[in-house]
Amino acid sequence: MKEKENTINHYENRAEQLTARYESANVGKLQKKLIHTLKSCNSILELGCGSGRDAAFILQTLTPDKIMITDGSDNMLSLAAKIHPELAPFLMKLELPEDLKLEKKTYDGIYSIAALMHLTATELIEFLHEATRLLKASGVLFISVCTTREEQAEDDPRTFTLKNREWWIDQFRNAGLKVTESEEATDGLNRNKTIWLNITAEKQS
Repeated sequence: MKEKENTINHYENRAEQLTARYESANVGKLQKKLIHTLKSCNSILELGCGSGRDAAFILQTLTPDKIMITDGSDNMLSLAAKIHPELAPFLMKLELPEDLKLEKKTYDGIYSIAALMHLTATELIEFLHEATRLLKASGVLFISVCTTREEQAEDDPRTFTLKNREWWIDQFRNAGLKVTESEEATDGLNRNKTIWLNITAEKQS
């Protein structure tokens, strides 16, 4: 798909610039929420790791028995391994949502920060069903996606699907996930028009 190729190429071509931005973001509150959500998880899957910032924090704070850290960009994965060498054994390329169908292992916790909005609405629905399949009984899913953002620059070819809280909650429910918490958050890079939605959900038995 052309749109997906354009999005991944954007990260491939600007990996160093974007990595520097992600590492500079003020994400203390987000990471605190992430740790609270995943603290009881022995196995964790990250989808869209970017610079590796959040995965590195998790490994510093928690001691999961198993963690897999993924991204769709080879260059972003390479830089994540360079900046956070402790992540290297756990990094893997995975493009959403199609590669998720190939994953057979199940996890206590799955999370995705600032990545899912690059999928189309159809792909997002597909993703949620696949993520539910990969969660163990009572497993948790945590996502952070923007619902509004600054005007897109002409040289930015990435796909952005911006949906409101109600849409997301409906899709979680349709996928067999019970939303336990949803909250809006400000932008870690101080962009005034960019608003984030953080959702925590549990797999229903």
